[in-house]
Amino acid sequence: MSLVILVSFLNPFLLYAGIAAVSLPIIIHLLNRRKFQRVVWAAMRFLKVSVEQNQRRMQIEDILLLVLRCLLILLLGLALSRPVLSRLAKSLFGSQVTAVLILDNSYSMGMSDGTMTRFDKAKKAAEQALDTMPAGSAAAVILASDIAQPVIPEPTFDLNLARRTLRDAPLTDRATDLAPAIERAIDTLQRRLLLRGEIYLLTDGQSSAWRQLGHIQKSLDAVKNKIRAHIVLVGEHEDHNLGVSELRLASGLTPVKQPLRFEVRVTNYGKDDARDIRVTLNVDSDPPSDEFTIDSLPAGATKAVSLFAKLRSEGFHSVTARISEERLPADDKRTIALRAIKEARVLLVDGEPGAEPRDSETFFLRHALVPIAPDEAANYFIKPTVITGTELASARFDDFDAVILANVAEFPETTTRNLENYLRRGGGLVIFPGAKVNTAFYNDTLAKKLKLLPATFGAPRGQADQDEKFFTLQEKNFEHPIVSIWNDPASGTLSSARFFRALDLVPMPFTQPPTNKTTTATAPAPDAGEPRVILRYADGKPAAMERDFGLGRAVMFSSTASTRWNDLPVRLSFVPLIHRTIGSLIQRRDEGLNLRVGEKFTRRAAPELLGKDAQVFKPRATDAVRDLRRIEMLGGWPMFQYDQTDFSGVYELSVAGAEPPVSIRFAAQPDATESLLDELSAEQKKMLASVSHLVEWGPKFSLKDQVARERSGSEFWLPLMFAALLVAVAESALGQWFSRSK
Repeated sequence: MSLVILVSFLNPFLLYAGIAAVSLPIIIHLLNRRKFQRVVWAAMRFLKVSVEQNQRRMQIEDILLLVLRCLLILLLGLALSRPVLSRLAKSLFGSQVTAVLILDNSYSMGMSDGTMTRFDKAKKAAEQALDTMPAGSAAAVILASDIAQPVIPEPTFDLNLARRTLRDAPLTDRATDLAPAIERAIDTLQRRLLLRGEIYLLTDGQSSAWRQLGHIQKSLDAVKNKIRAHIVLVGEHEDHNLGVSELRLASGLTPVKQPLRFEVRVTNYGKDDARDIRVTLNVDSDPPSDEFTIDSLPAGATKAVSLFAKLRSEGFHSVTARISEERLPADDKRTIALRAIKEARVLLVDGEPGAEPRDSETFFLRHALVPIAPDEAANYFIKPTVITGTELASARFDDFDAVILANVAEFPETTTRNLENYLRRGGGLVIFPGAKVNTAFYNDTLAKKLKLLPATFGAPRGQADQDEKFFTLQEKNFEHPIVSIWNDPASGTLSSARFFRALDLVPMPFTQPPTNKTTTATAPAPDAGEPRVILRYADGKPAAMERDFGLGRAVMFSSTASTRWNDLPVRLSFVPLIHRTIGSLIQRRDEGLNLRVGEKFTRRAAPELLGKDAQVFKPRATDAVRDLRRIEMLGGWPMFQYDQTDFSGVYELSVAGAEPPVSIRFAAQPDATESLLDELSAEQKKMLASVSHLVEWGPKFSLKDQVARERSGSEFWLPLMFAALLVAVAESALGQWFSRSK
């Protein structure tokens, strides 16, 4: 088989300069040729005989030195021009490459064509990339999702190891951002002295993965003379995809053996309308407890359905919403974790009992908390206890899950400290103002000094002794979880309530604590969190606010819990508002149970668990596969942390040897943007093709043939530099030899 070698140059200007410089030794030689002057001298005949004997030898020596000097300059020019062999088979110089393979393992790569998933195709293409590499090549492997995960951080000459690593790579449920992986690959190759650097990116062409396309194009363009990028798009066009885009608890509390309402959102990401979509809901591994069939869902639309389930026991449970499995299974279900409670104990502190029961400041609160017939109240899961303001000093806050202060004037310092410690340990506090409230006490002591409250009470507005002038609550755009259900008109409205008098809520100033790497793990974290608005009036002023404090939370309303200043307590929306508020307080500790795939799970542990190992079972793991994490001090508290949340579903945590046994469930949900079917546009592909070798997967796809036709070749400047060094040494040695005395 004949061998064709085509040579190109990466720096052709230096080649031309080198060729031109070859003439310099010749010019210098001609300018310095020996000139003879005729002199009549008696001994001339003896010199003539000597010159005739040595002239030919001297000419040969001069020509030889001239040739060596020209060759030296020519070799230097060739080496600096960086010559490349475009096609070379078993050459003296070899054609080794150093490559970084980037394998997209985000959950959109799980899309199947009925035979193979995109991830399987990408793995196959990655192995073909390894097959294109000649002996002596090296390869690194990076798994790309919304992070860059180097599984072989530095290029290895063991290509079989790289092949095994690719075959064993897991498909995750993470989102995609390819920029970090590409930057990591470029950095890896730039840190090495390369004959040839190559990047192989195997992905599906989903447009959301290229949201930093401009930055990626700029990075690849800056190194394209040294590093060649090959981008293989394995995603075939798809027009159909349905997904469960959201699952959340719509009920405020999670009592055992009570029907709980869950809201499931199903989205049609496809281009065509979908029909007869069956949605089911199940608890743990039980059969479905409820189901609903969506008759029709237009392309691009989202439908919310309400499904109900019961939690059969106290403790942690998982709830999963499903639709029928499609070509992209990762978004066909969504799981959340929650903690079921047996009862909720609420302390109501009545600052104005009134002469009649209906005049009591807590009358409507009691009935909202227990909205059932009196003869059934004893079996209801919410257990309210009512005391007066004068009895507050003797109350044991730790006996209750939440404390509601309704028009309570003020209380002694001892009670204040007890309330502060109660919140720090995880208690919940709700404050309703009224005519008896000493605003200076709440503002100066509870808000400014102790920072327990999200706001201070400002100036009053409106008059309570009339009903002609009033203001109302917002009608739409509810953002806080407590009130978000009123974004759905089917849930009723809050804006029908009339407020005749209220106190302005002035948010407490808050400065985000600086991140200091030198801070020790035992340094206490600040107790007071950032104030947040729960609900606003129609004019935008806050009607209710909240603030986290330690493990607890405090909520402030701007008007009364009775009908003295407003008529909200007699509206239908008052019951769910109070229930969801109490639920927010009780579930404060459990807010971190549900997180986005890839986020870190953090939970405070009991002091006696410090230093113990916790076992974590992943959603896809078998009983024999588990992760261990040590419970360590963080921010002054024993904390459990786990950051390997690459899969959606429920994670189970247990601490061996703990008494009583510790078992927790938490869940990770995927990013719904991965379900979008939008692909790279023709213009975007053109941008990538300008800085890379862009190819698309087909039925008879062969990356080996593609790269063999496209690969630019092997540089061999290093052997030329070595040859130039040898010529320089030879020229110097011969020059010394020829100039010796004869």
